[in-house]
Amino acid sequence: MKIMLDTNVLISALVFGRRAGKLLNMLFESEHGLYVSEYIDQEFQEKLKEKWPAKAERVYDLYRQLDIRFCKSTEERLGELRDRKDIPVLSDALYHEMDIILSGDKDFLEADLERPIVYSPSMMLEYLEMR
Repeated sequence: MKIMLDTNVLISALVFGRRAGKLLNMLFESEHGLYVSEYIDQEFQEKLKEKWPAKAERVYDLYRQLDIRFCKSTEERLGELRDRKDIPVLSDALYHEMDIILSGDKDFLEADLERPIVYSPSMMLEYLEMR
């Protein structure tokens, strides 16, 4: 499966660790492809600098060395969501034919999208542990 990682999942896993960090490790050991779009990459870098300036560069450098595939963002608007800031993430996921968006964002989780499926980290962890 192709999984688009949202910014909040990257922050949870790489800044705080805990369950999201465990999930990311499990995903790296799985057959699933992990993807980040240019939009998410930029947002992640900006959030790191804004909230954790002392360790932003180290965390970002580490993340860029992980087995994540980076994809171009599209200029097309390929979906609608309540939070307009999430539309580029959805558009990139649709454009690159992702199977899953992994996000803790309530707007994504409540959007009831048919494609791609939206899983929270807890939902994805449960899915992987059942296999």
